[in-house]
Amino acid sequence: MATLSSYFREALKNIEPGEDADHARDAHAEVRNVLQQSQDLRALGINPVLIGSYKRNVSIRRVKDVDVFGRLDAADDTLRPGYALELFHDALLGGYDKNRVHTQHRSFKVDFPDYDLTVDVVPARRAGDNWEIPKKTDQDNRASWIETNPLRLNELTTQANTDFTLNGKGIYVPTVKLVRQIRRTWLGDQPGGLFFELMTYGAFRDNEPQGGSQAEYLTLVLEQIADVLPNVAEDGLDDPTLDGKKIATRATEEDFKIAIKKFDEASELAREALDEDDDCQAAVLWQRLLGETTEDEQVFPTPEYCNADGTRRATATTVKGAGSPAGTGRYA
Repeated sequence: MATLSSYFREALKNIEPGEDADHARDAHAEVRNVLQQSQDLRALGINPVLIGSYKRNVSIRRVKDVDVFGRLDAADDTLRPGYALELFHDALLGGYDKNRVHTQHRSFKVDFPDYDLTVDVVPARRAGDNWEIPKKTDQDNRASWIETNPLRLNELTTQANTDFTLNGKGIYVPTVKLVRQIRRTWLGDQPGGLFFELMTYGAFRDNEPQGGSQAEYLTLVLEQIADVLPNVAEDGLDDPTLDGKKIATRATEEDFKIAIKKFDEASELAREALDEDDDCQAAVLWQRLLGETTEDEQVFPTPEYCNADGTRRATATTVKGAGSPAGTGRYA
């Protein structure tokens, strides 16, 4: 079993957002400031907070959108969703040219062309322990409130990364990032990254995997996802933040059919890579699984003692960063 732990660490570095993270932070801060300039929103207790994959530290290169949850802490149940949307629209137009602000079904998208990313802004009011956001319900674009709790997902992510560790460090978040990279490599647009993030969360919560390496954790999780995906496609994916609710998805029946087939193949490939004793051959398999970065380079690096085709270089004598004989690669 070649776990190639140091190369998995390099793979994770290769999919980190990089300067995208700085752009996301700056764009969020700017939108937050614009919203807080609105007197009407201030009267409703505007308190924007970052949500989404970037906030949970599970985003991968590159970050294309940032989610801002426009909490209205002083709003009560008399606030109409359509009126809330109007106030947010007016506030955003007070800070940006109208060609940068786009109305969506329950939110607004603000373009940041210099960063090549967008910020999605959604109004939210308190609903007991949860929150409600607008949802347009008919052809006349009338809106109602729909329950949600993305802040709870932030908490669940932090807790899972605390509960599951490897060598004293959280293993949940790195595994989510690798699953997101595999989804991006093997599938089209749907089901999306959040869907597979929540499937990864379910795999940890329900199965409590115990791996000795990142390679083993990833393999166990992929096998669990492949195992339950047909049922999820049929019955829906449970929302871990709201009891009795399902996650909404734009994925079609055909999308799920493809995803089931592809993740079966991906989990089998991961198992083959994990069981492979030869480091160089294993690295080639992990490369097939994880694909390429946005710069068209392999996410999983070729060990310096290996050739790109999986054969071993005759001059190789040591494993990178380990000081152990070439070919072991089994340090954590």
